[in-house]
Amino acid sequence: MTLPKAPILRTYVVSFSLAVLASSGACRRSRDLNGLSETRFVAVMAALKQVRDRPGLDSAQRTHSRDSILQKEGLTADRLQGAAKQLAQNPARAQTVWQAIERRANDTAVVKAPNPTIAK
Repeated sequence: MTLPKAPILRTYVVSFSLAVLASSGACRRSRDLNGLSETRFVAVMAALKQVRDRPGLDSAQRTHSRDSILQKEGLTADRLQGAAKQLAQNPARAQTVWQAIERRANDTAVVKAPNPTIAK
């Protein structure tokens, strides 16, 4: 009678292991947005926000800057839009990500701001 228990136990162990592996993979995927990591999404969106908010650029310069950012990152506007749509399905997460974008855009803008005390 002990022989039937071993395959049953093995089945449970294998099933449990598969469930653990699947859930760990699901957690990893949940940080992705349309195949784009959340960190990369934040960085690109912050850079695009800086372009939008940068004074003194005309529409052609803004378009060129946006296209350059996307090209450098190997992204398309459609892929970013898909990531944003996926993010919109979870409003709490979207708020957290948007706050990260705001912080990054503001932090980077401070670093890139010209120093007015430098000699002219």
